[in-house]
Amino acid sequence: MREKRVNIFCTIVAVLVMLFLIAPLVVIVIASFTPTAVVVFPPKGFSLKWYENIFSSSTHFMEGLANSLKIGLLATALDILLGVTAALSVCRHDFKGKNALLNYFTSPMYVPSVAFAFVLLQVYSQIGGIPGAVRIFIGHFIIILPYIVRNTVSVLHVFNWTLEDAATSLGANPVQVFFKITIPVAKPGIVAGALLAFLYSFDEVALSSLLSTPKFITLPIRIMNYMELTFDPTLAAISTFLIAGSLVLILLMDKFVGLDMFVK
Repeated sequence: MREKRVNIFCTIVAVLVMLFLIAPLVVIVIASFTPTAVVVFPPKGFSLKWYENIFSSSTHFMEGLANSLKIGLLATALDILLGVTAALSVCRHDFKGKNALLNYFTSPMYVPSVAFAFVLLQVYSQIGGIPGAVRIFIGHFIIILPYIVRNTVSVLHVFNWTLEDAATSLGANPVQVFFKITIPVAKPGIVAGALLAFLYSFDEVALSSLLSTPKFITLPIRIMNYMELTFDPTLAAISTFLIAGSLVLILLMDKFVGLDMFVK
């Protein structure tokens, strides 16, 4: 009886916590359809004009979205090459300083992005003439690398390396072994790390705000700049789009790698 009461209590607490987390998102989504010029909940009517305002040239949201996608996708793609190579070198071989090397690759995860951006800003100011896109790309390239390395290492750590020897003994060359044995086994960690890295890059604000230039501004900075000038339901509308995009990525994560990979 006591165990049953504990289970009921835990269930109630879990439901209340979920409602507490989901309620603000529901309010934002519903408020984005209000016809009034201020955020009102519940909305006094129904309108899609704030969604139309997202695509207006005056808000520059689509330009910011394009910039964020460019930086996120390019930085993630290059970090996959570097991160997987680093994870393989750490997990495949046993050498002195192995843990120190792994900590080096994951160290950007433990440095506040504001402090890291300030250091980069000092370096860029001394060099001079670096375009805003390159400034932000270098910063994002470094800070998202640990997510790919850590997730790939978590899979390769339990990898049975004798499978590669078995494939070699059956006539497979090193390239075939790499693409048909190693990569498929490490795929869950690579995909999980890539998705987390891209999301982190896409949502990064502190680093981008310090390194951006008037000619190259990412979406989070566009949203912040828009909030400084006005606060209408356009922000709720674009937040709804971002919420929907996050849900799609979560579903993709669950389908291809399983959400338990992210817990690990």
